[in-house]
Amino acid sequence: MTKKEDKKKKSKKKKKVLTEVQKKDQLRKRQEAAFRKKIRSTFINMEFVSIPTVNRHFKIGHRVVELDYLFVYENVMIIAEDTCGKGKDKEHIRNKSEAFKEIQNNMEDFVGWIKREFPERGELIDKYRTDRILLYYIYISQAQLELTEDEKALYSNLIFWERDTLAYFDRMSQCIYYSARYELFRFLGITNNQIGSSGSAGSKTVIKAPIIYPEDITGVHNGVRIVSFMMSAENLLKTSYVLRKDNWEESIWLYQRLIEKEKIRKIRAFLANKGSAFYNNIIVALPDSVRFEDEAGNVVKADKLGDFQRCSLIIPDEMNTVCVIDGQHRIFAHYEAPINEKYESVIAPMRSQLHLLVTGLIFPDEMKEVDRKQLQSEIFLEINSNAKMVPADVLLHIDMIKDPLSDVGIARRVVEKLNRSRTFLNRFELSALDEGKIKVASIIKFALRYLVTIKPAEGKTSLFDFWDGNKVALLEKDEEELMKYIDFCTKNIDLYFSTIRDTFKEAWNAPTSKLLSVIALNGFIIAYNRQLAKNGIRDYMFYNSHLKNLKVNFLNEEFPYTSSQYRKFSNQILIEAFDFTSEELETI
Repeated sequence: MTKKEDKKKKSKKKKKVLTEVQKKDQLRKRQEAAFRKKIRSTFINMEFVSIPTVNRHFKIGHRVVELDYLFVYENVMIIAEDTCGKGKDKEHIRNKSEAFKEIQNNMEDFVGWIKREFPERGELIDKYRTDRILLYYIYISQAQLELTEDEKALYSNLIFWERDTLAYFDRMSQCIYYSARYELFRFLGITNNQIGSSGSAGSKTVIKAPIIYPEDITGVHNGVRIVSFMMSAENLLKTSYVLRKDNWEESIWLYQRLIEKEKIRKIRAFLANKGSAFYNNIIVALPDSVRFEDEAGNVVKADKLGDFQRCSLIIPDEMNTVCVIDGQHRIFAHYEAPINEKYESVIAPMRSQLHLLVTGLIFPDEMKEVDRKQLQSEIFLEINSNAKMVPADVLLHIDMIKDPLSDVGIARRVVEKLNRSRTFLNRFELSALDEGKIKVASIIKFALRYLVTIKPAEGKTSLFDFWDGNKVALLEKDEEELMKYIDFCTKNIDLYFSTIRDTFKEAWNAPTSKLLSVIALNGFIIAYNRQLAKNGIRDYMFYNSHLKNLKVNFLNEEFPYTSSQYRKFSNQILIEAFDFTSEELETI
């Protein structure tokens, strides 16, 4: 046999067949590698420098530690820890928390170690005094973190990133590169005067010829003033923030959509090729710190401004203070990127040269936050409802903002709080970045809203009837009392469903079970609401003793209810578990 024939014969040998275990192990390794790559690229895309600390053990204080990642931007240092294990490894978390305390208590030693171990980064580290360095520790889990808010509070020196938080910042860094760091700084609570050398803050943008609209031609008669002006894309990038519904924030006031990568790219290509700004307005809400000055430099209050009065508009150059209501894609298409990015060499000078037309809302000092955000969300909806269909979940958010005391508004906030409580921890789909979780729109619309409403229909009962808080203050939109009522609803619903979970343990976690389907959940919620008038608020033992009498098979093929048969399922629950008669069912 010739060498050529021998080589051909060997090439025909069958590839090694992997076992199922080996295939799963390979898949796991690929997923973990992709997860770690995502962490690194997220920060590098935001112009952080990555220092390769992994597998470099060193002694600090009383511990020997190792850092998975160390990212540096100016005087901001971020230590990141990745974990590919289960979502609730308290021992691992405790060790990292204690290690971070040692680093914080020995910052001079820590900085010295970096300079010795990575001399090529010495110039980067020597740029700032140790007491000027802002150090953060971000704990990032590949699995969903199964930690309640109380459990996270035990390790308050760590910042926990859920999977969707990493996904959000990864998406932002891919869409707008370096400019995404301003959002990261907002997440970390960093202000302008903390970045870079001390004394670098205090700058401002002076708009020489703003157009100040008379109140009688705007149709706005609640003390809100409207002003139009030109502002550079560079300043807008630095000072703007967007209330995106699917981001890292836990706030009622979120309503906008995520940035669309393809839309950003198309606008950026247009800018690079045309070299001109857009003529249509960017709509923003200006911060309370803006002020007007007349020609003599005297401050003029917004409520004292005359019609088209000649004056200057002074906007502090502070990160994350100008709230973008409409036009986020037109602003962020000017993003700052690495010089090798396709259009960066063309866009870079345009960021400061091109000025965008901006219309800003200036709110009176005494205007409540709820009223401000209601107006903002209404403007957003009016502009976008005709341009592009607004998703149902966005509309749900806006309804919540427009009227926080509405049954939908309260129900949405209860769901958000349930999602951070033990029974339903991280099980609800509250973001477009969540996948495979319980969808909430139908739960809110067809069941939960009636349980938590503060205005039940005539002859009906809700949890509001059993709340002993200050109902008068709540009805006057007192945020503190509203939160107390939401806490009350959450606590009782969580207790009720914890009993259901414990009663049907196998079905609760089975992938083929219908127990956590919208059909079953709505049936349980409706049954809970209907039995309130008879039983009132009860404890765990009461629900446990009753729900064990419910005979239902939650397996997919065996569960007898389909589509929207919520009330029909609730009838079975009330009869078997709560001893309701057929006659009683007809009255509730």
